[in-house]
This record gives sequence, structure tokens and C-alpha cells, in this order.
Amino acid sequence: MIRAILFDLDGLLVDSEPHSLASWRAILSARGVRLDPAVSERMFGLRQIEAARMLVEVYSLADQPSLLGREKEEYQLRHLDGQIKPMPGLYELLNEIDRRELRTAVASSGARPYVNAVLQAVGLTGCFRAIVTGDDVVNGKPAPDVFLAAARAVQTDPQYCLVLEDAPAGVQAAKAAGMRCAAVPNAHTRVLDLSSADIILPSLLAVRDTLASLVAE
Repeated sequence: MIRAILFDLDGLLVDSEPHSLASWRAILSARGVRLDPAVSERMFGLRQIEAARMLVEVYSLADQPSLLGREKEEYQLRHLDGQIKPMPGLYELLNEIDRRELRTAVASSGARPYVNAVLQAVGLTGCFRAIVTGDDVVNGKPAPDVFLAAARAVQTDPQYCLVLEDAPAGVQAAKAAGMRCAAVPNAHTRVLDLSSADIILPSLLAVRDTLASLVAE
């Protein structure tokens, strides 16, 4: 029986990936670099520092990854207003989860200032029992650290947690944590390999509609 729902943030709770990619493109463009779509696909689900390390390596940048990642975060936060929207069906799903008295946590690869700003932008501040970010763990997705930390934060054994994810790295992290995982791909991740998830659903509304069976297993 599932007792807790653990949510990814970007691309799952909120439609933020276009803005994130636009932010990466902006800071790379200032360096004369064009972000290749094949490279951007590899970035979904990664922590900012890991995405920055990959970009430094792929494009032979002179930047330190930590500084490149910080520049992207600062750009994204400066341009956040009006760029982030809740994914369709989010509030309906949260209402159903509340009705069933399930525990909830955000388990995001994002940095805490960004995660807090995004939750505030869509009116979700204080709506989750716990918020775990990429700043809180040693290893980012696809390592299981962030989901295991979220399970501890809501005092739930991993086997009783259901993870909602949109990206391959997040699905891999959930399974590595010993949790059930429902993949809910978005327009950017729908073409990626999510086959290791226990179930793939088309939307958060579909998650709501199948929640009874999802939490009973």
C-alpha cells in the first residue's frame, strides 16, 4: 500500500523546461555556443552542476562548472516571472491526494532557491510535507539519493513510496531507491526511454484518475 507520493518538479509539477532550456541557451550563446538538441535531451533530470559539467565537457568551455551553473540559475531566477506554469491536472491531483491523506514531498534536482521560487510562483508554497533539493544530497539523479532523502523526510519506507517523474534519469533514480514509479512525460521527454517505469501515464489528470489502483499496489 502506497503511503507517500514523491514529486519531481521540472516538467512534472510545472511546465518549466522550456524556460530552463532558454536560460541555458542564453548563457551559452554569450559564449558563442549553440545548444544542440541531442545534448539538451541528456540534461533532463540532471542537477544543475551535473548539466554544467556536461556542457563544459561537450563544448570545451573554459568555465568552472559551478560558476556556469550559478550563472544559469541567476539568469533563470531573474527571468522567472510569468515563465512557469503548473502542469495540467496538478491541482486536481493534489486535491485527490489530500482527500486520501497521503504524504507528499517534492524531490527535485534543482537548487533550493530555484525550487522555492518556482513553488511560490505557482502557489504551492507550504503544500508539501517536505521539500528535498539537489543541494541536500551528494549524488544527483539517476542516483537514488534525493528520493531516499524525501522518503526519510516524510517518514515512509521506500517500498511504500510512489514517485512521479517525467525524465529517464528520474525514473532510474526512483527504481534504484526501491520505489514504484509512474512516468508522466511532457512534450520534451515523451520521445525518451521511460520503459523502466512501472507505468507510463499521459498526464497528471490520468494519475488522478488511476490513483486508487496506483496506491493499492
